Parts: sequence; structure tokens; C-alpha cells
Amino acid sequence: MKTPNSNSKENSKSQFHVRVLGSAAGGGLPQWNCGGDNSIRARRGDLSVPARSQPSIAVSSDGERWSVINASPDIRDQFSKFPGLHPTAGTRDIPLETICITNPDLDHTIGLLILRESLPYKIVSTPWTRDAILKHNACFRLMKSAWTGAAINESFFLDSKKYLEAQFFAVAGKVPIYLQELEVNHPEATVSLRIRDNRTGKQLVYAPGLKEYNEETMNELQKADCRFVDGTFFTENELLTLRPDAVPARTMGHAPVTGPHGSLERLATLPGRSLYIHMNNTNPMLDSNSGATAEVHKAGIEIAFDGMEFLV
Repeated sequence: MKTPNSNSKENSKSQFHVRVLGSAAGGGLPQWNCGGDNSIRARRGDLSVPARSQPSIAVSSDGERWSVINASPDIRDQFSKFPGLHPTAGTRDIPLETICITNPDLDHTIGLLILRESLPYKIVSTPWTRDAILKHNACFRLMKSAWTGAAINESFFLDSKKYLEAQFFAVAGKVPIYLQELEVNHPEATVSLRIRDNRTGKQLVYAPGLKEYNEETMNELQKADCRFVDGTFFTENELLTLRPDAVPARTMGHAPVTGPHGSLERLATLPGRSLYIHMNNTNPMLDSNSGATAEVHKAGIEIAFDGMEFLV
């Protein structure tokens, strides 16, 4: 794992920092109602299957003030475990600048309610996502004053220094289940995020939900120096091992890692650094000693884990 050099603390203040706050999909690992092998082993403290929280990363232009991509239901514990987002002693001020939301999924938004007590930060999503959430979920209106919309490919800055410039871009996805009877799918309903460090030109892409890898999506991933990509399911019918009535991965809005048109063979051709995130509790990649993990690593792809830190 690439980590910041502790002997160059001053130099690191001018670099693009990344912290993985949570790496599992919705429900985390172990999931509270799951009796699958991964969840059982995680509950038992098996070191090969460590517990993971729900998906989110934090980014910073200086290692001091941070922005968060997606607000996980586990955000309180994620912040607690990360000293970079602790409040200044004697205050209620935390070094949080922006929260970006890539779609209305519950595992990406519930954390906003945890942070409702103070709104010194700004929230940014596409207008469609903001409006759909606020219209159909009255409790989220507590955040309305801090919530702004950015259209697809519209630039906004994550940090007050204006070093990290971000844009949403459209990807194939779907409306979350709780909104399917209330809204129709829209290009702004599921997006990924590109972040550019304007000092170095380095670019990171965060894409936790990808239904397919079309030409436009591959072009975005190709241009990035570092990319977090949907790793929800290892195979198309993975959920069938636990639920006989389960639907395929793509029907749920997630292209599997392996199989026809899977993501692994595509990511293996890309330059730079690729990391899987948003792994479902059934995914064999969650076992560090599994054949699935070995296959992914052989292709040169990493599997993100909670607490992982590096510089882009």
C-alpha cells in the first residue's frame, strides 16, 4: 500500500490525500441480518475477513481540511476513527469542507442525518438527486440550507483553497428502490465524480455504482491517475447463494467483477491505480485469502479497506 512519507510532512501539505472511510456496500460487514460465511467470520473476528463499514472516502488538498464523498450511515464511527476529522479541542469545529453525494442510495445519504446538528460544510449533488431526496424525505430538509446542486460536468471546488476541482459525470445506473414508484430514471440519478488537483493535474475518479462499462465510462476511467470502482459483486448471480429469489447483479445496478463484460478485465488495461470499493457482504474478495482476492491482485487491481490512506 502506498502511504504518505512521514519524513516529508511539510511537503505532503501540497499533495492530494485520500482516506478510505468505509469500503463495504450497504449493510457493511458483517451485515446485521446476514448469516453468510463472510458475515459469520467477521463477527468471530477472523483476521482474513475484517469488519468493514459502509462506503465513503475522504479527500484533502493538504491533509488538514477534508471533503467526504458520500455520507454513510456509519459516518459517526468513521469520523471517530479518523483523527483528520476530529474537532478542534474545546470547540465543535471539525475540518470538514464539502460532502458530495453521487446518488440517493441510503448507504450514501443516511449519514447526512447524523451530521444534522451543525452545517458549517456544504453538500453538493446533482440537482435531480437533491430534489428527489428533499421532496420525498421530509427529515432531510434540515440540510436544505447547505445543499447545492451541480449539473453534470459543472465544475465546483471541494476545498476553500480551490485546489481540488470536481465534476459529476453520468454513468449507467438506476433509481434506488425506495424512489422507483415516485421518480423515473434520469441522467443525474446516478453519477460518478472526477476530482482534479489543479496544482499537479492529478485526477481521481470515484465510481461506486456502475451498471455497465460503456465507452464514455471507460474514457473517464482511462484519464484518471487513480480510480475507485464498483466492486459490489464478484459474479452476476452471487446473491443466489443466500437468497433463491435474488436478482442478478446488473439488475441491481452493479456490473460484476468477473464474467462476460465484467470489470476486472477492463480495469486491468488501464494505467495508474485502480481500487475496488462498495463490496457486498457476499463478495469473496472480502476474504484476503480467497482465490477471488488472488485473481484481482494478479490483475494489478487493489481492494480498498477501511482506514486505507495514500497520496494521489
